[in-house]
Amino acid sequence: MALVFGSVLAVALCCTPAAQAFSEPIKITSPEKLPVGASWVVPHDFASFSFPAHFFVDYTGNSTHPNLFSRDIFDLLYSKTGSHPFIRVGGTSTDRVWYNASQEIGAYNWWNTTESFTTQYGIPDMVYIGPGFFDGFHNFPGTHWSWQLNMGNTFGKKGGLENALEVAKIVVDNVKDKLESFEVGNEPDLMVRFGHRSEGYSLKEYVSEWNEYATEASKHILRRNKYGLAKKRFFQGLLVAGTKEPEWSIEEALQDGLDQNDFLKSVSYHQYAARNEPWVRLQNSYMNHTANAANVTQYKNAIEASHEHSPKLPFVLGETNSNSYNLNMSQIEGVFGSALWLIDHLLMGMATNITRYNLIQGTTFGYSGWVPVAQDGREPHVRAPLYGQIFAADVLGHHSKVQVYPVPQLPWNVSSYGIYESGRLAKYVVINFDEWNSTTRYERPVQQFNLQVPLWADKVEVQRLTGSGASADEGIQWAGQSWNYTDGRLVEKGSKHWELYAAKKGVVELDLKSSEAVLVTLKPAGCK
Repeated sequence: MALVFGSVLAVALCCTPAAQAFSEPIKITSPEKLPVGASWVVPHDFASFSFPAHFFVDYTGNSTHPNLFSRDIFDLLYSKTGSHPFIRVGGTSTDRVWYNASQEIGAYNWWNTTESFTTQYGIPDMVYIGPGFFDGFHNFPGTHWSWQLNMGNTFGKKGGLENALEVAKIVVDNVKDKLESFEVGNEPDLMVRFGHRSEGYSLKEYVSEWNEYATEASKHILRRNKYGLAKKRFFQGLLVAGTKEPEWSIEEALQDGLDQNDFLKSVSYHQYAARNEPWVRLQNSYMNHTANAANVTQYKNAIEASHEHSPKLPFVLGETNSNSYNLNMSQIEGVFGSALWLIDHLLMGMATNITRYNLIQGTTFGYSGWVPVAQDGREPHVRAPLYGQIFAADVLGHHSKVQVYPVPQLPWNVSSYGIYESGRLAKYVVINFDEWNSTTRYERPVQQFNLQVPLWADKVEVQRLTGSGASADEGIQWAGQSWNYTDGRLVEKGSKHWELYAAKKGVVELDLKSSEAVLVTLKPAGCK
């Protein structure tokens, strides 16, 4: 959870008038060969997940009742990319974990409803876990993991370090060679606000504590492991809530000695597009490519600092989603417009050379892609944001060398990317962010786009992500298909559908309705 966020343009654009279709076609052009400004090769597990400790059992189940609905969603994404989504277990609640070997239930969440700052965000004050908690690590075969050691509310307390190490050791023995890294603590720049540290807590103190915990974990767990895990350089560092506080930056942390003992493996920042503010609106805060791009590109300095370090450090958004206010925002977090936003958020991250996004999920969180268990009288179900992730999975596909180029100089409510395979233009993504709903007092506008394609492509295949409007929370289809929960499993409905458009002299004329996205795949002459 990050209360500090980077929505740098949403306020400035909050008074933008409602847009409709432009009278002239919008030209979309991406070079035939990989241009300067395109991304590096994108990892196929780019769009992955973060599970907080207090919802971990909901999403995973246990050895006798595994959550097959969640597993099916992972298998669906794997089928589209050939890579299992990654899972980071971490967050504010994971900085409040305490293990009890005699506890019969997997997890018990304790809430201090009168004094807690985080209750309003759906986060408990303690998460007591027992042996059954670790069953969940076996629900997703092939998945790689990271685990966050509790350096939060038990730091400096009797048994705090020992308990954190005991938990980490059990995680290692369950995940084995599928464990990618340890995190140490969560969002240190917010620890004072969360009651985990006293006033005046500084980056230097965090760096010292981080190295202390990493040293102990390396000594007592990694050096003795029999699974081939690195004995030192195994820790993801920083995990700050954003870029708002410049003193909490990777540049400053490295100067203060974050990697003085050669423990640092990767760098993580957390990012939410907005929070619960009066100016937050679906169109201006999410269906707005100008704001979306600025929210991601603000990390360029941190990315460069990570990559320039020796050894080069991957940079991840280790916890990200649409809104840091997890509750009571589903009217903008869990609707079709937020699925369109997620596509743009993911592709902009790919284009900016971020290594991975861990999209945080939570049973009660409005932005979650699915609700894994029965909640508030409703059975488990797929939610609108998952369609954005499914779309992005098909963008990557199975090709081993996919790179992304953001098409420049488009209107603020249009987003497009050129997708390259082995250095050659292979696909376009186009998103029409113009907000329209079934209650809008005019017919749904249609915008014409002219896509420039290489002369070798005589036609294109078009798949559409459609909904009845930006605020729709059901009835969504991707390429004619939809997914939902039935009798404990994920069920696919509909047949895969696409349209073929002919290219004329290197141009494809394509119509998009307001609040719609397409994936356009180039087809050479003679290809059906």
